[in-house]
Amino acid sequence: MKPMRNLEEIMTKEVVTLRPEEPLKKAVDYFDRLSIHHLLITDGKHGKLLGILSKTDVLNVFLSNQGSEDPISFNELLDQKVSVAMTEDPIYLDPSDSIGLAADLILSNKFHSLPIVEDNKLMGIVTSHDLLKFAFQQIKPEDITEPFEE
Repeated sequence: MKPMRNLEEIMTKEVVTLRPEEPLKKAVDYFDRLSIHHLLITDGKHGKLLGILSKTDVLNVFLSNQGSEDPISFNELLDQKVSVAMTEDPIYLDPSDSIGLAADLILSNKFHSLPIVEDNKLMGIVTSHDLLKFAFQQIKPEDITEPFEE
C-alpha cells in the first residue's frame, strides 16, 4: 500500500447529510434505503460539519430507551432529533492528508469512518471500506503466493 497518497483520491465526495434538528426517522430511512452506515450532520447552510451519526448511535438510543424507567414509544423515538444520537465535533481529516494517517486513526480509535473537511466545509467521507478497497487494489497478482481458499 502507498500510504502517502492523499485522501482526496479515495474519499467519497457525494455524502448524505442531515441537520441536527431533523428527526431520527429520516436517518433510519436513509440507512435502510441507501445501505449506508454513517450520516454526516451539518449546519445545512454552509456545509459546516457538526457531527456524525452511525447506525450504532441510533441503535444505542433505542436500547437506552428500552432500559429506562419511563420508555417512550417507538414512533416517539423516531420523532426525536438527530442531535440526541449524533457524535458531536468528530475527528476529521483534510483531503490532502495521507491515506496512511486515515488508516492509523481508524485502526487506533476503532472508527469506521472519518469526515473530510477543508476550510470548515464538509468535502467527503472516508470509510474503513474505502481503505480496504484501496489496499486490495494495490496488491499485484505476483505478490500473492497462496491461492485464496474459502
